[in-house]
Amino acid sequence: MKYLILFFILLMTVVALNAQVSGKITDPEGEPLPFASVYVKGTSIGTTSNVNGEYRLELKSGNYNLVFQYVGFKQVTKQIRIENNPVELDITLQEQPVELGEIVVKSNAEDPAYAVIRKAIEKRKYFRDLIKAYSCDVYIKGNIKFMDAPEKFFGRELGDLGGTLDSNRQGIIYLSESQSKLHFQEPNQYKEEMLSSKVSGNDNGFGFNRASDMDFNLYENTADFSRQIVSPIANNALSYYRYRLIGTFLDDEGRLVNKIEVIPRRNEDPVYRGTIYITEDVWNIQSADLLLLQASINQPGLDSLTIKQVYVPVQQPDMYRIFSQAITFRAGLFGFRLGGTFTGIYSNYNLQPNFTSNFFGNEVFKVNEGANDKTLEFWDTIRPIPLTEEEAVDYVRKDSLQEIRESKPYLDSIDAKNNKFKVIDILFGYDYRNSYERRYFNINSPATTVQFNTVQGWNADLNATYRRVFDENSTRWWSARGSINYGFADKRLRGTLGLNYRLEQKSSTQIGLSGGIDAAQFNGANPISKTLNTLYSLLGKENYMKLYDKAFGRINFQRELVNGVFLTTALEYAQRTPLVNRSDFSWNKNEEKSYEPNDPLGNEFIPSFEQSEALTFTANVRLRYKQKYISYPDQKFNYGSDLPDLWIQYRKGIRSFGSDVNYDLISVRIIENYLSLGVIGTSEFQVEAGKFLNRNALQFMDFRHFLGNQTVIGSPNRYGSSFFQLPYYEYSTNDSYLQAHFQHNFDGWILGKIPLIRKLGWREIFKAGFLYTKEKKDYLELGVGLDNIGFGVFRLFRFDVVWSHNSNGKWDIGYMIGIQMPIDED
Repeated sequence: MKYLILFFILLMTVVALNAQVSGKITDPEGEPLPFASVYVKGTSIGTTSNVNGEYRLELKSGNYNLVFQYVGFKQVTKQIRIENNPVELDITLQEQPVELGEIVVKSNAEDPAYAVIRKAIEKRKYFRDLIKAYSCDVYIKGNIKFMDAPEKFFGRELGDLGGTLDSNRQGIIYLSESQSKLHFQEPNQYKEEMLSSKVSGNDNGFGFNRASDMDFNLYENTADFSRQIVSPIANNALSYYRYRLIGTFLDDEGRLVNKIEVIPRRNEDPVYRGTIYITEDVWNIQSADLLLLQASINQPGLDSLTIKQVYVPVQQPDMYRIFSQAITFRAGLFGFRLGGTFTGIYSNYNLQPNFTSNFFGNEVFKVNEGANDKTLEFWDTIRPIPLTEEEAVDYVRKDSLQEIRESKPYLDSIDAKNNKFKVIDILFGYDYRNSYERRYFNINSPATTVQFNTVQGWNADLNATYRRVFDENSTRWWSARGSINYGFADKRLRGTLGLNYRLEQKSSTQIGLSGGIDAAQFNGANPISKTLNTLYSLLGKENYMKLYDKAFGRINFQRELVNGVFLTTALEYAQRTPLVNRSDFSWNKNEEKSYEPNDPLGNEFIPSFEQSEALTFTANVRLRYKQKYISYPDQKFNYGSDLPDLWIQYRKGIRSFGSDVNYDLISVRIIENYLSLGVIGTSEFQVEAGKFLNRNALQFMDFRHFLGNQTVIGSPNRYGSSFFQLPYYEYSTNDSYLQAHFQHNFDGWILGKIPLIRKLGWREIFKAGFLYTKEKKDYLELGVGLDNIGFGVFRLFRFDVVWSHNSNGKWDIGYMIGIQMPIDED
């Protein structure tokens, strides 16, 4: 009994120590003010109102001055006393009256806002670097919903999308909340720890709410929205913005605040529009209400994105930190209209954290074990932003439906409907799944794989895939893929089978077995796709694809040994046999033109090699120095590094067990896939050097080949490592070589300044490629192009003009049409 009495005493003590202040924030007309900030004056303890203007804040007993702030409205401070009972406090905020005072702006005079902005630009770096380190608590709520949805999609009835849509064709798609601890130390070290997470309808899931992903710091020159957006107080901001002083007002501390309208000079530039508030004399950002339109962000489907930020003083005289941030977006695609909001509250700042020397490492984000085990009752006690009625209903409804939707009877009923064979499956293939046991099977239709080449003639594949997943997050699985190919000209049936097993996800440990008979390209990287070769053969009598018969068995293994060190190895035994043309079919009836021999060196009567047996070992090691990563309880996802990747690659031809090859090839490759240069765009480059240390015995397919192109069609996803006009096999080598590729995307930096042209949304590209081989000496090509060509969301094309200089000392000019879509490279 005494323990029961003690429990009630402790419970009453907790109630007495903590109470809740809540209410609604509205404008004078009674309209709710969403994402208004509420905080204890002089601290970063506070909350934000929800979309209905409702707020809730847990406070210990005592006297407080509560500040209510909304961008564009007059700040209100209320003195309250918290005891053991909840306090209800509704607030009406008035629009902030602004004054121009004695300032008179003449028609030909510079607006007074420019003087303020110049001061803010001068102090930008000071405020960016002022706080050397901090820790804080972060609460984030994300809500994405359908604002409208079509009744049908490509002729198929959508219904209510599994109960997501209401009668107005609206409904929440994603709702989540998270609590994290965020740590920072200059110059750019971050560490975030997710303490708790809830996703509506998924008690095993983790929200993708990350404070570091919402770090849109206006004190930086640019912010990354896939396009580098220029800050209104960037060093070069005056080249991108015009400004207008709307007026000034005094905040509750008596400081003069300038309300300034931010106006783009050109709508298609990477710029915001809206309002920014700058404190006089201090020249810091007090708050901001900024908008990005589709023309500025240049992301098809994204209509607009709004950022509202409120800063609070965390230490006198001038240390301000962001307190609340609301990011709202609107998007549309194929008749679907989406709207979403991610709201973050940053509280309990500690500006003197005691970090150990090894506190910051390569792990930048970590989800704690059990973070998703928290109950609704837990969230009701700690949630700083009240749920709207719609959100509360969504949690209850989806959480109750989750158990039903994960049950065997429900999943079996859905599968039974989807697994029914339909006549159209004959043309496009058939899928079967057992969702409860996580078993999946697919078989394609040969009708979709019909191709042509001069060796096999018309040919088609029949591919089947089976996959078994062992856990909800797909950390362990195994799969089998079989393929049968028949060539009607050479009357050969070929087939391959591959098995892959992933043991675990964190280190990406995977083992594979494969084997069979295949018509393989001499360059194993498949420089020309089957589809493109078919088109060029049938329309132009150009058989660029060169094939040989390969009967093989292969075992491969991969694993991340330690963070940033990734190993792949393979051992293969193959019998290689020459193939010759068996078909001269073409739609091109020009009798003066004929197909070339199926030989990469152009030999018409004597093949480049005789039948060969090859036992080959390969090992590739990728070194990514200080690789950043995020970790979940049973998963790890790698990010990039501030430095390029270093690849060390080794291939050994082993003369043993009947193999007739004996060679050693070693190469070193440096790869940088994303190098931001701010508003000037992004660059990428690759440099590779290699040498055959031993070339006692090898065949032509064992040479080092390069990704060339003799067509005018390209795949831009390979441009970073390929050449535009290099012949496929002319520069292949069994000696030393050096190749380099560079590409820069100006992202509209040049065209964005040209009237009318900038409205097209095109992106200018510069590309360069260099190759040196001991036999052919050097090859150089330069290209300029336009990317993002198309309309609406269908911006699939790129066009390049190319100048190439070969070993004969001759410059050639050509062009390349790139298609931004997957191209068959098998």
